[in-house]
Amino acid sequence: MRFHLIFFILFKVLNINAQTSILSNGDWVKIGVVESGIYKLDKNFFDNNNISLDGVSPDRIKIFGSGYNGALPQLNSLSNIINPKEIQSSFNGNSDSKFDDNEFLYFYLQSSDKIYYDSLENYLKTEKNIYTDTSYYFISIGGDSRKLVLDEIKYDFFDRETEIASHTFNYENDVYSIIQSGREWYGEIFSPGQSFTLPIDNFLSSHNLKLDVDLVSRSTVPSSFEFYLNNSIVSDINMDVVKDNLYGNKVLKKKKVIQNRFELNNSNNIRLIYNGENSAISYLDKISITGKIELKYNSSQLLFHILPEQNKVLTKYKIHSNKVFSENLDGKLDLKLWDISDSYSINNIQIRKEGEGYYFINDDSIFSRSILFDISNLSYPSYFKKIKNSNILEHKNPDLLIITHENFYDDAFRVKILRESEGLSVKIVDVVDIYNQFSSGNKDVTSIRNYIKYIYNFSNENLKYVLLFGDCSYDYKDRLPNNTNYIPIYQSYNSSNNIFSYSSDDYFGFLDDEEGNWFENLSGDHNLNVGIGRIPSKSLEEAKSYVDKLYTYSSKDKIKGEWKKNIYLVADDGDNNVHQNDAENHFDLLDNESKNYNIKKIYLDNYEQKLTGGVKTSEQAKIKLNKAIEKGSFIINYIGHGNEFLWTEEKILDENSIYNWENRNKLPLFLTATCEFGKFDDPLITSGGEMLLNKENGGAIALLTTTRPVFSQTNYRLNNQFYKNVFKKVDNKFYRLGDIFKETKNGSLSGSINRNFTLLGDPSLQLSYPKYNISIKEIDTLMAGGKVQLSGEIVDTNNIKIEDFNGELFTEIYDKISSKLTLGDESTPFPYREWDNLIFKGISSVNNGSFNIEFVVPSSIEYDYGRGKVSLFATDTINYLEAIDNEQVIIGGTSSEFNNDKIGPEIDIFIDDYNFTSGNKVSKSPLLIVDVFDKNGLNITESKTFHKMTAILNDTAEFYLNDYFSPKKDDHTSGSIRYPLDMLSSGKYKVEIKVSDNYNNMSTNSVVFIVGSENKLNISNLVNYPNPFNEITNFKFDNGEIDQPLEIKLQVFDLRGNLVYSLDKTYEFSPPVIDDISWDGRDLNNYPLSQGIYIYKLQVINLLNDATIILHNKLFKKI
Repeated sequence: MRFHLIFFILFKVLNINAQTSILSNGDWVKIGVVESGIYKLDKNFFDNNNISLDGVSPDRIKIFGSGYNGALPQLNSLSNIINPKEIQSSFNGNSDSKFDDNEFLYFYLQSSDKIYYDSLENYLKTEKNIYTDTSYYFISIGGDSRKLVLDEIKYDFFDRETEIASHTFNYENDVYSIIQSGREWYGEIFSPGQSFTLPIDNFLSSHNLKLDVDLVSRSTVPSSFEFYLNNSIVSDINMDVVKDNLYGNKVLKKKKVIQNRFELNNSNNIRLIYNGENSAISYLDKISITGKIELKYNSSQLLFHILPEQNKVLTKYKIHSNKVFSENLDGKLDLKLWDISDSYSINNIQIRKEGEGYYFINDDSIFSRSILFDISNLSYPSYFKKIKNSNILEHKNPDLLIITHENFYDDAFRVKILRESEGLSVKIVDVVDIYNQFSSGNKDVTSIRNYIKYIYNFSNENLKYVLLFGDCSYDYKDRLPNNTNYIPIYQSYNSSNNIFSYSSDDYFGFLDDEEGNWFENLSGDHNLNVGIGRIPSKSLEEAKSYVDKLYTYSSKDKIKGEWKKNIYLVADDGDNNVHQNDAENHFDLLDNESKNYNIKKIYLDNYEQKLTGGVKTSEQAKIKLNKAIEKGSFIINYIGHGNEFLWTEEKILDENSIYNWENRNKLPLFLTATCEFGKFDDPLITSGGEMLLNKENGGAIALLTTTRPVFSQTNYRLNNQFYKNVFKKVDNKFYRLGDIFKETKNGSLSGSINRNFTLLGDPSLQLSYPKYNISIKEIDTLMAGGKVQLSGEIVDTNNIKIEDFNGELFTEIYDKISSKLTLGDESTPFPYREWDNLIFKGISSVNNGSFNIEFVVPSSIEYDYGRGKVSLFATDTINYLEAIDNEQVIIGGTSSEFNNDKIGPEIDIFIDDYNFTSGNKVSKSPLLIVDVFDKNGLNITESKTFHKMTAILNDTAEFYLNDYFSPKKDDHTSGSIRYPLDMLSSGKYKVEIKVSDNYNNMSTNSVVFIVGSENKLNISNLVNYPNPFNEITNFKFDNGEIDQPLEIKLQVFDLRGNLVYSLDKTYEFSPPVIDDISWDGRDLNNYPLSQGIYIYKLQVINLLNDATIILHNKLFKKI
C-alpha cells in the first residue's frame, strides 16, 4: 500500500512536470456567449473578423472551453484541469477540406451559469456565475482533427409515448450589492407601491407548476409582496423585519415555494407588488419556474429535460413543428436533438419523421437535458479578439510568483529585478494568461488559485510568496463606474453581515487537495501554504510610487538610522480599557522576547481630549503620532476603533495627517487592528491603508491591515502571533513579510473573522533588520553623579568582531521602567509601564568595529536600585550595515564621584544663523539655534518638568526642546538644538532658554528679535521644485526689487546644522522672477548626499542699500 501511494504521488508530480500549454503555439481566437445554445462558425464569420483560413480544413478548427460546468469548483480536488478542454462539434458540408460558402461548424456552448441536476430533490437547478455573465471559449485553428458529436444508441421499440417534457425558466438580474461585500448581488429594488412584471415561458396548465421566488428584505418596518400569475393572486409574502443593529444582518432572505396547477395561456407573466410603510425597501433576488411543456419547435431552440424514473423505461417523445423538415441525401433532418447533460460529452439523438410530426426514443431511467434546434437557423457566437500564445506552465521553481495586469507589468518587472538581485527566483505572469490557461478566458478567481497550486506542486513546494500586483473590486462584473478589478479578490458567501462577510486574498494560499470550499465557520479554517500580499495599484502613478519605495527601502544607504529600533503601540481609549490592555500585553511580550527594540506608547487616554462643536479631538495625541512618523519607527501598531479613513473617534490619524507626512526614508510597517482601515476592494473610495501604501513621499512600506470590521479578541490573537513571528529567524535568516503573514494567519485561526486581515505590500520584502549585534564589556552599577566609561564591539551572531565596521553608535540609556496611570477619560484610569526615563543620549564613533562611550549619570535618577536599559544602534557609514542590541544595567544610589558642581550649562542662542545678535531683525520663518555645553553633561531627563530643555516665548508660550536636541559626536558635554519658530506674526519677540546639567544646575539665557510686518526686501513665494527631488531641484521666488543689484546666498544644512552646500550669485539688474538657481544634491566635495530632510537658507542682499532678507525652508532629497 505504501509503495503504491508513493508511486502515485511521484506519477502525479512527474505528470504535472510534463505539462505544456496548448496555448503555446497555433492560432487562437476568443469568443463568447451569454445564453446556452447551438452556435455556428462559417466562412463569413472568419472573413468578417479578419481571420485567415488559408489551407486550413474545417476538420482542423476546434472549440475549447474551461472544462467545467459554470464557475470553477472551489474545492482543490475537483478543480484540477490544467489546459482548456475541447468541445465536440459537427460539420454541415462536404469533405473537400475547405470552407465553402454554405458550409459551417456547429456546436453547443453553455452560458456562464452552472446547470445541474440535484438527485436528492429530483430537480434541475441553475447557479448563477458570480464572476461573469458572458461565457468565453476559444477557437483553435490548425493542428489535430476536431472532436465529433457522437450518435447515441438507437432504439427501435418503446414502452410508452408522450409529447411533453420538463422545462425550467430562470430569472436573476444582479444589480445591487447591499453591503459592498460578499458575492451576492440582488435585482430589482422595491419601494411601497412599486411593481414588477416578468413575461415567462409557456407551460402546460394540465400539470403542476413549481414557482420558486427568492426575495430580500432590507426593511426595518413591516412590508409584504403580492405575487400574481396572469393577474390572479398566487400568494402574499410577508417580509422579515431587519433589526437596526450596527453589526447585525443588513438584509434578510425570504424564499417562497408554490406548487400547484394554474390557468395558463399563450402569453403568461408573473407580477410582484410591494406594500409597506414609506421607509420599507426590498429586492427581488431570483425567480425559478419549473413545469411541463409541449415538445414543439417554433423556430427557436428549445431546451428541456427529462427527470429519471426508478426503472428503465423507453419512451417515445413526439415533436410538433411549425416547419416541415425533409430528409436530405444522407437521410438526415435539419431538425436536430442533442443530449447536453454534459456539455463536454454531447450525444446526437436520432429524430425520426412520422407523418407530419417527428419523434425520438429515450431511456428515461437516467436524467437527461436536451436541446432541439434547426441547423439552418443558427447564430454566431460573439467575437472578442485573437489571443497571444503563452506557456505559463513553464517555469523554474520560483520562490516568488508575481501575478499582475498588463497595465502594471513594467513596475511588476522592476520588483522581479529587485528580488532576483537578492537571490530569489521570480516568475511574473499576466493575469489574462492565467484566465486563458485555466478558465478559457473567464475572469474566475479560482483560476488564479489553481495556477498558484500548479506552480506550488510543480516546484516541489518551493514557492513561498505570491504578489498580486493590481487593485481589485467587490464588483466582479464591472457594474460600478471606474471599476478597478485588475486582479480579483475572493469574496465570501456571506453578503449580508458586515462582520462575517469578507474579502480575502488568503484563498489563493489554500493549496491542499481537501481545501478550497472554505466554509465560513471554524471547521472551514485552512492553513496558508504560501505568503500572499497585494499591491492595490489603481494607476501607473500608484504602481511606480510603491515600487520606488521598495527600491528605496531595499537600499541600505538610503534608510540607515536608529529609527529602526523604535516600535510604537498606539491604543484607543474606552471599552473598559480593552485596547490599552491588549497593547500592554503586546508590550510585555516584546519587552521579554525582543529587548533590542524600544517600545514606545501613544495611549489616547494619556492625552487631553476636547469637545468642540460636538466633536472630540486630541491634538496632543495627534501631534505625538505625527512626531513618531517624523522621527521614524520600524513598526507602528494601532489597536482600537476606526474606519476606512481614520483611527479613533478623535481622529488622531486621518487623511490630512497622511497627506502631510514626509517620511520617505523612514518607512514603517503598519499593523492596524481596527475596522476596515485597509478596505481596498471598494473602487469608489481610497482607504487610509491604500493612501499609506501608495503615498509617493512617505507613508508605509507595507501594512498588515483589515478590509472589514473586526473583533477585538481576534485582533489580539492575530497581533500576538505577529509579534511571535516578526523577529523570528530560520537558518539564521529573518522571515520575509510573506513568511510573517503566513505564520501569523495560521497561528490565529478563528473562522471567517480572521480572514479580514490582509497584507498590503510585497510579501517578498524583508524588513530592514540590523545585520549585526553589539557587545559591551561588563557594566558596573550606574550611580547618580558617576562618570561612566564604556567600551564595546560590533559582532556577528557568533560574537566575532566585525573589524571593517566604521561609522556611528547611537546610545540611549534608560532609568528603571516607570509605572503610570492614564487619565480615565472614558473608562477607569489604566495602569501601564513604559521605558521613558531617558537619562543619556549620545553619538560615538565606531572605528574598526570598536567604540567608547563616556557620560555622567544625572543626579535626577530614581535612587532605588533596579534594572535599567541600555539601547544601542550602530550604522556603518561606509558599507551601510547596521547593528542593534541592548544591555541590562543596574541603576540607583549615589556615586562616590558625586561632586559639588554648582555651575549651570553655557547657553548660546542664535536666530537664523550664527551672525545673529540680540535685537536683530530676522526672517519671517526664523530658525531657533541653541548651542549648549556643560562639563558634566546636559540633563535630558523628562521625569520632572523643570528638568526639561525649555523655550519660553514672550514669557507666556512654553515649549519643550528635548526632542530637538542633538548631542555632539564623541562629546557628552555638548550639543545643539534646532527648532523652527513657525507662524510668527510681525513684531518684537523675546525667547528664553532653560537648560539643566546632570547635577540639576539650571541656566537661562534669552535674546530679543524682531519679525517685521513685511519682508525686509520685497521677496515672496520662495519655493524649490521638485520637492522631494532626486537629481536636481530648482529654486524660485518673486523679486519685488526689479532691476536692483542683488546678491543671492544659498546655503543648505543637514539636521545637525552641518553646512553641506553653498552658492553665491550676483545680479546687476535683477529680473522680476528669479528661477535660475539649482542644486544637484551633492555636497561641497561633489559627493552625492544621502536621502533625507535638509534645511536651506536663502539670503538676499540689496547691494545699493544693504537691505537684506533671510528665509528658511525644508527640502527633501530622495534617491
